[in-house]
Amino acid sequence: MNAAPRSGPSDRHVPVLVVGGGGSGLTASLILSDLGIASLLVERHPTTSIQPKAHILNARTMEIFGHHDVADDIYREGAPPENCGAMVWLSSLGGEEPYDRKVLYRTSAYGGGEEAERYARASAYRHANLGQRWLEPLIRRHAEKRGPGELLFHHELTSLDEDESGVSATVRDRTSGESFQVRAAYVIAADGGKTVGRMRDIPMTGTPTFLEWINLHVRADFSPFIPYDDAVVNRVSSLAEDGTLEHCGVVPMGPRNWGRHSEEWTLMFSRPPGDPGAADVDDATTVKMVRRTLKLPDDHPMEVESISKWPVEGLVAERFRSGRVFLVGDAAHRHPPSGALGLNTGIQDVHNLAWKLARVLNGQAGESLLDSYEAERKPVAQRVVERALFSLFNQIAFTAGTGVVPGARPEWNRAQMTALFSDTPDGDTRRAVLREYFDTNRITTAHLGLEMGYDYAGAGFVGADRATYPKPDPLGLVYEPTSSPGARLPHAWLRCGTERVSTHHLLAQPGAFLLLAGARGEGWLTAAARLSASYGVPVAAHAVGAAGGPVDEEGEWAGLCGHDRDGAILVRPDGFVAMRWLSRVHEPAQALAEALRRSLALDGDSGAGRRG
Repeated sequence: MNAAPRSGPSDRHVPVLVVGGGGSGLTASLILSDLGIASLLVERHPTTSIQPKAHILNARTMEIFGHHDVADDIYREGAPPENCGAMVWLSSLGGEEPYDRKVLYRTSAYGGGEEAERYARASAYRHANLGQRWLEPLIRRHAEKRGPGELLFHHELTSLDEDESGVSATVRDRTSGESFQVRAAYVIAADGGKTVGRMRDIPMTGTPTFLEWINLHVRADFSPFIPYDDAVVNRVSSLAEDGTLEHCGVVPMGPRNWGRHSEEWTLMFSRPPGDPGAADVDDATTVKMVRRTLKLPDDHPMEVESISKWPVEGLVAERFRSGRVFLVGDAAHRHPPSGALGLNTGIQDVHNLAWKLARVLNGQAGESLLDSYEAERKPVAQRVVERALFSLFNQIAFTAGTGVVPGARPEWNRAQMTALFSDTPDGDTRRAVLREYFDTNRITTAHLGLEMGYDYAGAGFVGADRATYPKPDPLGLVYEPTSSPGARLPHAWLRCGTERVSTHHLLAQPGAFLLLAGARGEGWLTAAARLSASYGVPVAAHAVGAAGGPVDEEGEWAGLCGHDRDGAILVRPDGFVAMRWLSRVHEPAQALAEALRRSLALDGDSGAGRRG
């Protein structure tokens, strides 16, 4: 029975209540602190995740962490680039059949290997690889340092009410059993959909549970069985005694050594939820199943740290905003881990939302700016969910290339796998065909266009110019950088004095806008200084190629900015282009003022924050 809420001086009053202390919630706390906004984070568990969980952080996410001075720590604690550049498929780790312990396929993955140069052209930041078991404490340390006393673990939200001026929440201390009241202007729900979305009656729509995913966090020495040291993921697809292919991911998790010499691993496999007794499989049976799939020798030591099970689904919240409540991360969208998109999308949700909350709370933006969060992020989430579902099924499609037929007699399937690795012309042909199947998996491992190529132009909260937008690659592989309004600011190297900096490094101050003008941009710089003071919003302004300004030594920016020496672009605090002027305008101050007013929703406040 819950204790009655106590009132008085112990009650908390904060601008933002963050519910959930996983990757998205912790990042929200961190970013809000950097924006000068106090918050209170409550997390029902006593500590951060004990599971490795998600581990790939893509370049766009690392740009965000770089902007908030966390990226270097993540790179330092995570895998070195030489240990996370490939994905490998294996027929087993052990076993003595002719088709055991074979490499089915190997490809560059997540910006490593042969993809490194292409990814480096897109961002100054490389992918990182650090499981949430280690990532979350790292972000928590930064968040607590910047917002002392603002993170409460082992505390849970038990009620949430809203009125015209804010929200009232009841929070229970799970250690003492006592409850207290929190009054906030807004709520960020980063709780994985466990609490707030249900309290607000926000349905999730899409593909319901179709698999049960099982993760094992283990300590083991798999180096005798893993052939490559740079595989960020090893996928085992082994032929069982009954002739079926069984699949299991073998993911190195470090944390001191990496690659094939990792001390800790995540083993991942799935089961249809309708399997007889699927819900009743105990931990010991689960371990036996995994050892059988991997074909590990019976005497090879493997210490199981923990086992977690969760439903695989493809769902998007019907609404990302309900009045003063905003859903981020898994509370807003849930999907399979294929393509390493979940945590990344959640962190990018928070980055989109936080600066808008800060400007509204500081009275520098219209309340209707907060409507842009759902308008911009929901289409991105929908695309990510669709891709993750398709990627999951596509990863299984290679089965057809092996010749193994589900339901066929075991003898037939064993013969197919034996023929696949035979040193004959037939074997050569079979392996060539299999590579064709596997090559389609690049939509999972090399989808730079999906990671970087989304834009917010269609949401109606950025300006427009006469330039045409690149047509998106339907596979999401190709990223065409553009400075069109709504697109992510393209990365290009510039010279500032003696320092080589990325255009993204010029977004130096959290919450500030960035104006990048051409070489004849003095009028833009003057306007930016004046308007920054009058609007109370910082605008960092640079004229690329002008005396004292950044120098485009390599000519990259000239090919990306899309404007001439008299034009300019305005970039929002989240790194997306708000407006672009292709050439000279008669009144730079007027043009820039109009762009800022649109970006801050100051041309008419709909009062949408009071909607249910």
